[in-house]
Amino acid sequence: MIRNNMIEIITIFLHLLNGEVAKIPATLVLSQSCNDKIIELMSESLNYKGQKIFAYYCKTAKGEWVK
Repeated sequence: MIRNNMIEIITIFLHLLNGEVAKIPATLVLSQSCNDKIIELMSESLNYKGQKIFAYYCKTAKGEWVK
């Protein structure tokens, strides 16, 4: 996927060890990847609201995968 905008609104999907899936809206600048955004948001540990994150992925508003 080629991103043409300088800033893009995405959704980060977090799969937690307790079985829940959290959807977090976020913005990416052109030079950022999904991994970059996760590192930025979860700077200290891979936890979300006290739950460990098992897996994650990002999608655009159009449902396309973000690398």
